[in-house]
Amino acid sequence: MVRLSLILPLYRKAWPLTSAVASRLDPLMPVEEEKTPDYHHDRFFPARPGQVLNQRYQLATKLGYGANSTVWLARDLHRWRWSEEKYIAVKINATASSSRKRSVENEVAILQHISKLNPNHQGWHFIRKLSDSFNIEGKYGSSHCCLALDPLREPLWLYQRRYSDGVIPSGILKVLVQMMLHALDCLHSECRVIHTDLKPDNIMIKLEDLGLLEKDAQDEYDHPLPQKHIGDRIIYLSRNNFGPLRKPTGIIQLVDFDLSVSTKPGKLHFGPIQAEIYRAPEVILDSGYTFSADIWSLGVMLWDLLEGKSLFEPQNTNLVDEYDDATHLHLITYLIGPPPKEFSPNGQRSTIFYDSDGNLISGEEKRRFISFVKRMMKWRPEERSTAKELLDDPWLHEDFLEE
Repeated sequence: MVRLSLILPLYRKAWPLTSAVASRLDPLMPVEEEKTPDYHHDRFFPARPGQVLNQRYQLATKLGYGANSTVWLARDLHRWRWSEEKYIAVKINATASSSRKRSVENEVAILQHISKLNPNHQGWHFIRKLSDSFNIEGKYGSSHCCLALDPLREPLWLYQRRYSDGVIPSGILKVLVQMMLHALDCLHSECRVIHTDLKPDNIMIKLEDLGLLEKDAQDEYDHPLPQKHIGDRIIYLSRNNFGPLRKPTGIIQLVDFDLSVSTKPGKLHFGPIQAEIYRAPEVILDSGYTFSADIWSLGVMLWDLLEGKSLFEPQNTNLVDEYDDATHLHLITYLIGPPPKEFSPNGQRSTIFYDSDGNLISGEEKRRFISFVKRMMKWRPEERSTAKELLDDPWLHEDFLEE
């Protein structure tokens, strides 16, 4: 076996640190990962351009961030010096609680599992693969798990905005849907994995030109974006918008498997999953979900993509920004009708929302509101209440009944 020390001189060399000076951002203004919930700087690895991770990946520019990680574009130095540059996206996970650590371990295990399965399945090519994984030591002896992945262009929600009125034309969307279905078929039938978090953020578009990566790396080296300096800590801005498409593309990749569930046919799983507006009824009721929960999310998401607005907006009427399970179930019922009688009583949370006859329970406030609106919404104009009649409706005065 050839020793690594003999090969290293033939590999690409790391770029020297840039001499370009970046402008400074206001140190009091939160930027990037600092704006995520529960942010604390000690959790994040102090990555910086020019740094080499795992003796292989030289960070070139920041691609993005989340509540639990930052993502960097990196040069793969384990390439022959006479070969083309290869760029990798390195996801550097922040330190976390034991539950979050399990999520990171779960993502690595599932990605490794997917990579080993049938590459002949058509959908296998539409699922993001793991190139490498390793741990690096951060401050205070903390360990950060890193994932090396193929760089991608942008999430589906950003791709959608590139079209007129923010709506993907139906002809293009149909092609994308076929790719998504192939990816889900591979994930479900071959990999036996439920994604559990299907949404436009987690469907990415592949790059149409890999030269865009080298351009961004060189731009950051020559003209670094403004930086925020706080003591010995630096927050870098992301270069994550490659601009208008240079040529037609639209190859998708299903990404982010940290919340995914490995399972067997017929087995039901319980507990909260999915982004709220894409949540399936069986998840809301906690009656047990399986692969079909992903299909529900896909259906809701496709409506959102084609129409340019959400199919469901299940906010609490009293708290505008707060998700409300009961409102969500009402909206689902309005769209597709009431559930089968045998469906609603089965969930562990069903009694919160349904009575013994399988009817949705409305609070008195909601019941009176619905009754009030129904007086206005009649097919026959002559059956609609007049303004004067509506002024006497109990819903308008229920807060004053005791007075």
